[in-house]
Amino acid sequence: MLDDFLKEDEVQTFLDEVEEEAKLELTPDEEPGFLGMTPGQRFIISLMFFLMVLLIGAFALLITGAIAIPF
Repeated sequence: MLDDFLKEDEVQTFLDEVEEEAKLELTPDEEPGFLGMTPGQRFIISLMFFLMVLLIGAFALLITGAIAIPF
C-alpha cells in the first residue's frame, strides 16, 4: 500500500535534487552593517536620538527652574 505512494522515478528525482544541493558551494553574504541598517539610516536614527535628548534636557531644565523663558 505504501509502495503505491512513492514510485521509483519520484524517489530518484528527489535523490537527484538532494545531490545537487549538496554540490552547491555556500558563500557567506556580505555583512549588512550595524543592526542591518545603511549608513544613511543610522545617521537619521542618531539625529533623532540627539534631538530627543536635547528636548528632554531642555524640558527638565524648565521644570526644575534652572532656566526660564523670557517673555
